[in-house]
Amino acid sequence: MTEQVDDVLVVGGGDVGLLTALAVRKLNPGVTVTVVDDFETPVPQVGKSTFMEIQKILHGTLDIPQRRFIEEVKPVWKGSVYFRDWCDCPPFHYPFDPQQKYPSDDTPKAVDHYYYYYDELYRSSDHLTTGERIVEEGVTPWYYGQGGELETYDYVAYHLDSERFNGLLRDVCEGRGVGLVDERVTEVETTGARIDAVYGEETVYEADLYVDATGFSRVLRSEQDVDFREFAFPLDSAYNARVERDLADVVPATVVESGEHGWFWQIDTYDERDVGYVYASEYVDDDAALAEFYDFLESVAPADADPGAADAEQFSFDSGYYERAWVENCLAIGNAEGFVEPLQSTALTANASNAVDFANLLASHARVADGSLRDAYNTAVERMWESISDFVAVHYRYADGDTPFWDAVSSMEVSERVERIAERFDTYGFDWNVETADAADLAELRVFPPPDFYELMRGLGVTSAFYEETDVSVDERVRQAEDEKYDRIREQVEQYYLSYEELYRGVLDA
Repeated sequence: MTEQVDDVLVVGGGDVGLLTALAVRKLNPGVTVTVVDDFETPVPQVGKSTFMEIQKILHGTLDIPQRRFIEEVKPVWKGSVYFRDWCDCPPFHYPFDPQQKYPSDDTPKAVDHYYYYYDELYRSSDHLTTGERIVEEGVTPWYYGQGGELETYDYVAYHLDSERFNGLLRDVCEGRGVGLVDERVTEVETTGARIDAVYGEETVYEADLYVDATGFSRVLRSEQDVDFREFAFPLDSAYNARVERDLADVVPATVVESGEHGWFWQIDTYDERDVGYVYASEYVDDDAALAEFYDFLESVAPADADPGAADAEQFSFDSGYYERAWVENCLAIGNAEGFVEPLQSTALTANASNAVDFANLLASHARVADGSLRDAYNTAVERMWESISDFVAVHYRYADGDTPFWDAVSSMEVSERVERIAERFDTYGFDWNVETADAADLAELRVFPPPDFYELMRGLGVTSAFYEETDVSVDERVRQAEDEKYDRIREQVEQYYLSYEELYRGVLDA
């Protein structure tokens, strides 16, 4: 059926639902957008970690002023994912600015630069990118430029306080004419896979297009018969708690460590240290997992915190996605559409990107929601999920744990794309400019392209036959140039980048 979309009903007022509403409203100004949810329900307090694209979406596409965002949400800037202890692997960063590590195009003796990084610098604490150095110094990406103006280093992401972030999104929605209706949905009326109406406690809602942003409740999606593609990851449960932390003690990275039956996260927000344990219930019961979680919480809690007083919340999830995100007149987004266990903190940013893609497709297609538009969107979403799944799988494939859980995940079958990427790294090393016959297939990796895989793989200790078998003697001039480059980065961050106290209790207050 072909129809023009004049009004959109978003069911679910969490972050993804509100971001979707804002994207549709911004890019399709003539469309009436309404969000219905029980807004009296407290916002879940899990700390939100993102990746770099979130800045472009929030402050570019959605035009949320950065100054207002900082003042109201009070983010912590994330310089990297820091693998503090991954199955006894030495610590390493996965940053957002790996381009600083590699030679640019047309660099003389490029192989010397690549080899020096591969052989000596890849885990060196003295040779850090700007993002990695921001983490090590515990500072913000803000500094005063030569003209005295406040400037920022852009290759970072955000850690967000859920309540503050959701509150800002609600305010922005109301200011831009998005209707927010505080009402619990009680029933969904359908004809086949088509949504006819959504019933609240007092009101019946009808729209040209419905968006299911109800998270794992999947209020609308559960009414449609859509195949679910389940990923092989056995992790299906998590514990989460928060402890207070001084602003001076912020760690501006998403910190991860392996556990006996899964892995731990540490996400510092403005007020708190958010800690979690993602585990596989197939290999450990909940009580034992909870005990392991509290042991970890005690080890990372600030000295003046009381981790024993922190109430742990438990969550369950399934990893996978519905093979068609947009069916008939209903689009599922966020956890209502799918979820990949959160090792790379992809959920919020990836789904915000999906929301923008959806809004752009509507705008460029005269808001005509036909089969071709749905197919285009569904293909893009499928590529996103598969790209994330492939990247997460690499973390486990090269892990070296010694429990039944780690034995299982390190031997999981990976996709053909992951196999090809591993082969290319083995054959060519870091030089991703090499053309190969199957390069077009790797374009399917929508979120994480091959260089991201190479960076992570080397951090995990993966070797490349090209570098191991090629006789490379690094030119001393190359070595000196690289060392000087990293010294300049260190000096700039140490001398000029503002601490969190300087920014929030000095610059912004002034």
